[in-house]
Amino acid sequence: MVEGGLTDVVTLNPVLADDRASLAVMELLFDRLLAIDPQTGSIVPGLASSWQVSADGLTITFTLRDDVLWHDGRPFSAADVEFTFKTIVNPAVGSPRQADFSPVEEFRAVDDTTFVVTLADADCSILYDLGSVSIVPQHILGGDDIQTSPFNVRPVGTGPFAFGERVVGDHVTLLRNPRYWGQAPHLDAWTYKVAAGEEALLAGFQAGQLDVIPLMPEDLDSVEATDRSQIHRYPASEYYFIGYNIDHPILGDVRVRRALSQAIDRQRLVDRILAGQGQLLDTGLLPSHWAYPQGLSGYNSLDAAKAKQLLAEAGWVDNDGDGIRDRDGEPLRLRLSTNGGNAVREAIAILAQQYYLAVGVAAEVELMNWSDFLEDTFTHDFDMVVFSWPLALDPDEWELWHSSESVLDSGFNFVSYHNPKVDELLLQGLRVPECDEARRAAIYGEIATILAQDQPYAFLFAPYNLIAVNERVGGVAPSSFAGLHWNLADWYVTR
Repeated sequence: MVEGGLTDVVTLNPVLADDRASLAVMELLFDRLLAIDPQTGSIVPGLASSWQVSADGLTITFTLRDDVLWHDGRPFSAADVEFTFKTIVNPAVGSPRQADFSPVEEFRAVDDTTFVVTLADADCSILYDLGSVSIVPQHILGGDDIQTSPFNVRPVGTGPFAFGERVVGDHVTLLRNPRYWGQAPHLDAWTYKVAAGEEALLAGFQAGQLDVIPLMPEDLDSVEATDRSQIHRYPASEYYFIGYNIDHPILGDVRVRRALSQAIDRQRLVDRILAGQGQLLDTGLLPSHWAYPQGLSGYNSLDAAKAKQLLAEAGWVDNDGDGIRDRDGEPLRLRLSTNGGNAVREAIAILAQQYYLAVGVAAEVELMNWSDFLEDTFTHDFDMVVFSWPLALDPDEWELWHSSESVLDSGFNFVSYHNPKVDELLLQGLRVPECDEARRAAIYGEIATILAQDQPYAFLFAPYNLIAVNERVGGVAPSSFAGLHWNLADWYVTR
């Protein structure tokens, strides 16, 4: 079967890759220590059949499978795992994942099936990082210059598919690995084909030359009108929000922040901007995530009457009848900034402006160039911003909410959020004994509830990924947590 995309693969070495196309192909060529439960986002076994976190949280021991072979027939072992991680953290290699493992003091292969990671400080969130690394073979790359190795264009992995061929700018073909330690794929071959543009991608699908393609919302109706396709929708790994500068003299009042959040019709945003193809969110996790708490929706739900009441309680009343609330002679005016050229963020800002006006708040939309927008945001020189973050698999959001991250020019806590209780809970979440999932979920649920009450963000939505699949292809079951290809071994073609 043939899958289409718009960008070419850059490298087939996972130590060096950071572009989407390369990572998607390598997901099929290589295995990782851990996998992701497609329903809940929990960590499950991969190359590691089990793992154990020490009581003090400083040592993580992985027990590896003993039945795994590289595509060239050589046995996989813990030495390959140690080599992969030491290569990633080697500054001379320049891996984009180097910074992910700054908390690690040592990577060590104890024997063929035991791999130990020693941390400088307890950090349960690093399990996802450790588990997500594609492991590469020491016996091939051990003596090579990683940047120029022939491996980068003709890789050898342990995954369900082995390398077949690559034509730069055109396609990559992978072949079924009959010796795969897991379920061997039904497909004999899978090809990733690069299309010249969105029109070519859609035309290739409609002509039957491409079996699977990503779809834009505006093309949904035309594809659904055919009888040869199936559409899969699942939330993308990104969420949009409006961030409030809590140091602002007006926005420092939680009643004003709550009012602004409840003034927005989030479902209408999704309908207008994404043609309905998105999921409302009340925190930085999807509702099916193992750490998602219940009872958050009331804080972000549309309630214009409540918004007006909260503004009045905060002293903002339309005393002169001009439609804009005022207090002590000053009108309630705020700036709403985002980067111009980003269609989704622009549309959010323009529609939010209308919702604010309906409750008596005048918002001036500022569409800025990217560099100026980033500078103003990260130096806290803004009132409100429309922004987006990745939907992380681990629920830890230390960088966003811990008071120590509210640092000009560098901290991701650019809304200047400070809450001692959240600081304490964030630390607890990283140090849960044995990283017990249920105990961590309770902690992050409490954090999410506090954030909902404090409203440093108005959480909006995650857009859907839309995937069009030819009717002849079965078994496709994309996951927001595990991606499109997590079960490619289950895919099959009927003709």
